[in-house]
Amino acid sequence: MEFWIRVVFVLTQCIVVLSNQCVLRDGECSYNVYLSNNNCDRPLQKGDANIQKDSYTVAGMQRDFNVVKVNHEDRIRELEASIQKLLRSSIPARDGVFSSGQALEGPVNMENFFPGVQTAEGGLLSSLHNHFTNLRNEIEAKANKVTDMEIRLNDTTVALQQAHDELFKNSQKVIAAENQVREMVQERYVLKNQIKFKSEQLAQAMEKVNYTDARVLQLENQLYVLVRSESNLKEELGLYQWKLNNSLKAFKNLQGNHTKLERTLNKTQTELERANLDLMECITAKTQSFCGFENDDMCGFTQETEKDQFDWTRSKGETPSSNTGPSGDHTCRAKGAGHFLYVEASGRGNNERAVMYSPFYQSLDQLCLGFYYHMYGRQIGTLNVYTKTRSGDVIEAAWRAYGNQGNVWIQALLDIPKKLARAGFQLVFEATMTGSYLGDIAIDDISVSDGRCGSDSVIPVSVHSNVTLERSAQLRRLQKFKKFRKMLRRRRNDNSDS
Repeated sequence: MEFWIRVVFVLTQCIVVLSNQCVLRDGECSYNVYLSNNNCDRPLQKGDANIQKDSYTVAGMQRDFNVVKVNHEDRIRELEASIQKLLRSSIPARDGVFSSGQALEGPVNMENFFPGVQTAEGGLLSSLHNHFTNLRNEIEAKANKVTDMEIRLNDTTVALQQAHDELFKNSQKVIAAENQVREMVQERYVLKNQIKFKSEQLAQAMEKVNYTDARVLQLENQLYVLVRSESNLKEELGLYQWKLNNSLKAFKNLQGNHTKLERTLNKTQTELERANLDLMECITAKTQSFCGFENDDMCGFTQETEKDQFDWTRSKGETPSSNTGPSGDHTCRAKGAGHFLYVEASGRGNNERAVMYSPFYQSLDQLCLGFYYHMYGRQIGTLNVYTKTRSGDVIEAAWRAYGNQGNVWIQALLDIPKKLARAGFQLVFEATMTGSYLGDIAIDDISVSDGRCGSDSVIPVSVHSNVTLERSAQLRRLQKFKKFRKMLRRRRNDNSDS
């Protein structure tokens, strides 16, 4: 009885140990395998470098299953060994087969020790042996199932990867489609605005068409009025034709009057030319002039007031500075008698100028212009003589002298051409200083006479093409007067016809 109690205790402990590893149900041991995946909520993404998979992969599951299998087999072997040891130590030695203290070797069969006796422990051991055999078979079957599941899992993984790739491609297509939809929405918005703009233009065009129709109707009415007025115009045309015939007759009469007026005009022009000749003769008489600057008015010579730095001075006798300037007048050699014009160089800067204008001269033919100049001193500047037309827009250089010419009066002769004499001109005397007090310049005895100068030292004066502008202006004014007179006659004749 004590033996069976120990056997039951050992089996109870074995069942308790096995309960931590498996569950015994109707002679079967079923394993509860729990798979966990903490990342199931996150979808797989294409290109993820670290893809989170299940905590139990196929290899992990196989490894864990092998560990459990080995542990179970070890526990079963330990249980068998413990039962065998318990049985060996619990069976008493009979017939001197076992000596005291000798252990049994190999598996113990209860029927060998108790032949013909059906013991409960023999059924339990057989049941345990059969259960362990079935458990090994089930473990092998489970291993095969796990292998099949591993193969299916691999296939599923490959299919899942393909599905994931297909899903990624579809996602790309969806994104592209969304972009296309966005572009189409934008294009739709643009087209909508264009349609709105075209609709407004169409409305404006319809308004213009309506206005054009109204305008066409109005023009048709005006055309009808014009057609009606055409007959009236034909009647008026006949009336004007009759008036034209009368005007032609009057025109013939006007031509006769015009001939008479032309004769009168020719006669008037002849008288005008004669008066012009008389005027020029008078001017010629006035050009026979001479100026020695003996009067205070200086014969009409005037000073420049804006463009020069100082003026010419009327003086007689010696100039204030020694070793420069004349000692007396050209005509009156006596000391202190006669007057002349000069520029004082003392206190003047370099290139300072003094400018003086003569009165206007005019003649029908060329003129001879003469004057005397005095340029004595170590630092004499320049004396320039220019001709200026009456219009004032043409100034020509006529004569020039520079430097020390000695303590003598020297005569300069200028031939004035016919064009310049007819247009009218005046002389411009310009003295330029060098900045030293030894630079006095003087002029005296200016004469203008008809004809050319009878000397070999004459300097001809060049003539610009614009010197006859004044004469041309006079001719233009005469032509304008003729046109105006013709216009007045035409208007007078028109008023008389009406």
